[in-house]
Amino acid sequence: MNCDDYLSMLATLPVEELGYGGARDHAVQCRDCDRTTRVVAERERNMLLAFSDLHQSVPARHVAERALVLSRRRSVTLYYRIGLAAAAVATILVTFLWRLASPPLPGTTVSETFRLQCLSPEQAAEVLRPRLHETSRVSFRANSRVGIITVEASPEEMEAARSLLGRYDSPAESQCAVQVTVP
Repeated sequence: MNCDDYLSMLATLPVEELGYGGARDHAVQCRDCDRTTRVVAERERNMLLAFSDLHQSVPARHVAERALVLSRRRSVTLYYRIGLAAAAVATILVTFLWRLASPPLPGTTVSETFRLQCLSPEQAAEVLRPRLHETSRVSFRANSRVGIITVEASPEEMEAARSLLGRYDSPAESQCAVQVTVP
């Protein structure tokens, strides 16, 4: 037996099994293998002493059962998370679609700015005020050269204001586009 054979046996077998036969004869004759065997035997002894003081407080069967329970909970948790995410997305989508599709509430107002083509802001306000309720508001900048008017009203009244301004402020339908020629 040579040192390589002995060391491979030392690596795979317990130290007690190397105490007889050809392995024992080689360890007695080879000083390096004998020293290595003593170091390994001492480390094994220290390890056995250290582990003999430890005792497991929970039986292995309980540890295995607990590991299985935790594994099942993780898989169930994944399904719960997927379900909660789907519910959150559905809630946001339904809320968005509901707000998009629902008509404005009766007490709500809509604001719109109109650029006038023919009428002055004062004239447009005079045309709109009889048709709008007291809660609606028509605002413009007095003595301004720019013909801009802002109307705040309910959605129904805003439709009426659009049609009135379209009728009276349109160059095609009003007389503001007619040019008078003097003979």
